[in-house]
Amino acid sequence: MKLVFGQQQIDYKNVPSSDDIIGKINELLAESYHFSHFIADGTEVYEQHEDYLNLNVDRVKILEVVAKTEKEFMNDVLLSAEDYLKRAKPEIAVLPKGFNVQPTTGTWTSFEMLLEGAQWLNDMLAVIGDSRERPENWDAYASLSGVMQGELSKLGVAVEKENHELIGDILRQGLIPNFEALEVEIGKSIDTQGTRANLN
Repeated sequence: MKLVFGQQQIDYKNVPSSDDIIGKINELLAESYHFSHFIADGTEVYEQHEDYLNLNVDRVKILEVVAKTEKEFMNDVLLSAEDYLKRAKPEIAVLPKGFNVQPTTGTWTSFEMLLEGAQWLNDMLAVIGDSRERPENWDAYASLSGVMQGELSKLGVAVEKENHELIGDILRQGLIPNFEALEVEIGKSIDTQGTRANLN
């Protein structure tokens, strides 16, 4: 097997274990790159990498590692977050009304999806906070992250008390404006420091 990353090539005379390969990939990437996926004899593998290697390591002849620089990775994270916020906006906008009356199962399902989205956004903000490629407007992100944590905490209390009206109010006055402000800041970061796909 030949392991390829950029200009580097490692030739394995014997079949390596998947742990050996993953360890070598991590070593090659070090702190400068983020792993994206690998290409095994022309087949792109985006998930369950270890499982794929466990099943196919003895058959793969060329394993090409695809990685992104920290800046490229950060741009992708921001584009994903912006995309999520744009797609979620219509559903989030009507959610507070569902709590003005007795919430339906559908309302609760949408609410749970909103909480999962908020958790994903928090995780994304943590990744950005740990990065060496933080956006210039990072202080605004940090502030919005703190507000989001506070609103989610209030929501937890309102859910515990089964106060549907309060849940609707927190969504309407706290979380939705926070999401909108976050979308604006992300857009600024992408437009001033990042890149968007050219759709022409």
